[in-house]
Amino acid sequence: MSTGLIRHPGTEAGRSTGRLVFAIVESAVTSVLSVCWLMLALAMYMESYDLDPSAPGQPRGHARLAWLAVGSLASVGITWLLGIARKPGVRMVVDGLIALRLLAVAVITVILAVDLLNG
Repeated sequence: MSTGLIRHPGTEAGRSTGRLVFAIVESAVTSVLSVCWLMLALAMYMESYDLDPSAPGQPRGHARLAWLAVGSLASVGITWLLGIARKPGVRMVVDGLIALRLLAVAVITVILAVDLLNG
């Protein structure tokens, strides 16, 4: 009969390692995709730079996309700073935020990719 109070050696270390690996992978994916968003925003800016503001194919929204990318990159640093907290409650919240950010980054990237492919 297990009451849950007995800690088995290695189980906490395994969970901690899994969380660390997930955080590293998520941070790498978020960082790479955010840099891609910044390059897309720069390309949109450069494309619209020489066009007349009334041109029908004028790309818009590059500033918002750039700010979104910068905010996403900043959130990676913030969650790493929060992740060093010793309190388990804070770590659980940070783990949840990391998973939520990965989902948000993936959804936004898919929306941008579909929009790029559709013109």
